[in-house]
Amino acid sequence: MSNDYPKETWAFAGYASPDSALESWAWAFSQGERKVMLQCLVPEAQTILERELAGKSDGAIKAPAAQIAAKDKGYTIQSREIISGDDVILHISEYGSDRLTRIELKKIGSDWKLTGPGQDDSPPNPR
Repeated sequence: MSNDYPKETWAFAGYASPDSALESWAWAFSQGERKVMLQCLVPEAQTILERELAGKSDGAIKAPAAQIAAKDKGYTIQSREIISGDDVILHISEYGSDRLTRIELKKIGSDWKLTGPGQDDSPPNPR
């Protein structure tokens, strides 16, 4: 199992594992693929994203996604935290950043889905 996911290799990878579901999300988001972005999420998160995207054309979704994706270089899965057989947390960092992001995924049927946007998981900065 690879931990490195350079942007050039992102593709729709399905939902068979937490890693593949996250890669599918990263690819879909970078492409502004509304349908796949929604399919990557648990139902509650789908509802929230549907509200955010309501009334937006595909072009209005793809243009900002392309701007954000232009800055992305890829990500590394730093660790995998198994909460249960149906709940996993991936701790990732974007290439070129030391910030950690916490991504929770839940298994629904045989598919893994993201519970929502990632949360900052970096340790507090001591002062």
